[in-house]
Amino acid sequence: MNYLDIAILVILGLFLLKGAWRGLLREICSLAGLLLGAFLALSFHEPLGQILTESFRLPPTLANIASFLLLFLITVIFFGVLGFLLSKFVKLIFLGGLNRVAGAVFGLGEGALLIAIVLFVATMGETPRFLQPLVKDSQLAPPFIELGQQAFDTSRRIFAEKEGMKPQPDQVQKK
Repeated sequence: MNYLDIAILVILGLFLLKGAWRGLLREICSLAGLLLGAFLALSFHEPLGQILTESFRLPPTLANIASFLLLFLITVIFFGVLGFLLSKFVKLIFLGGLNRVAGAVFGLGEGALLIAIVLFVATMGETPRFLQPLVKDSQLAPPFIELGQQAFDTSRRIFAEKEGMKPQPDQVQKK
């Protein structure tokens, strides 16, 4: 076990604890808020920016930045409050323990996916010099790198199907 393995275990432990502390409902609402907030901000910041430019005579660039942040933050805050309220409701009906256990499992999965993506991206091309011996001697990194590859391939396939393109599996070389 090397330093990379220890770092992986610490990160997984922190995500597990975060999930257990917040509970499944807050974790899911938080993730949904981030994803939906990014989607809404990317989709609608320009029309809202135009309204801000016309209404408040803001420069277009500033109005677009403000509208992006506004849409993103309002969505994230809304889902944060929703998650908080749902967690309180679940405690009232005596399912708080189940919510926390499920949150721990969700947090562990979230941490594993984050580690997998970071390790996959870090080793996608030529692995940086400082990372080469750590990855080579790691017992935990190879399965996470493989998971990152699978997540990348799956997301590329999903986005290709949504865009009406054919997925091209030979573009990214597997290690």
